[in-house]
Amino acid sequence: MKRIAKQSELNSGFSYDKIYYERQKKVVHWHDLKRWKVLVSKFKGGNIVDMGALDSLVLPFAKKKYPACNAWGIDMAAEAMMEMRRRYPDIYWQSVDVNKTLFKDDSMDYIVAGELIEHLDQPKLFLQEAFRILKPDGILALSTPLEEANELGSHDRERHLWSFSKEDMHDMIEPFGKAFSIKVLGSKFFPKYIYHPDTMCVFAKKKWSTK
Repeated sequence: MKRIAKQSELNSGFSYDKIYYERQKKVVHWHDLKRWKVLVSKFKGGNIVDMGALDSLVLPFAKKKYPACNAWGIDMAAEAMMEMRRRYPDIYWQSVDVNKTLFKDDSMDYIVAGELIEHLDQPKLFLQEAFRILKPDGILALSTPLEEANELGSHDRERHLWSFSKEDMHDMIEPFGKAFSIKVLGSKFFPKYIYHPDTMCVFAKKKWSTK
């Protein structure tokens, strides 16, 4: 993993509330829809949490397929979480630090973290928390740009603090479980398109209980 920027106020709840409202004025981008559907593709019901949810449709997709599932969305953007609660009242939306959630050990069947880890000052701390609340054999599905440091002018670069390779993902997850699948999403029309660099969708299974 490579550090590509220092933390700043751009990665604040206030900043992401502004981004949330800006996005609501636009049509959902095809790249986001594709990524969300891939990230939730291995969910088979139970307890699911989207960490760093913001405006993600991962949980509405999960509830549509498994209406009885328990779904939580968490993000530091408090106003965005209030608005998502209004739009999707059958999902629990909370303004919480993803590194310090209130969930119990070994309580989640499935965790989604889409385009989150590259924004975090301490990504390993986030992984520790995610695997703490994940059940043994539960799945973490995360997405992040692939080797963004090599993509000059990459999208949202000023907010992205880290760049990761496939090897980085395996190494970071190894203390907690195993990354069993990495799917790379790119643009078939504009290969290596700078505004949509190749994205890794990483699926990892927890192997050990924290108890």
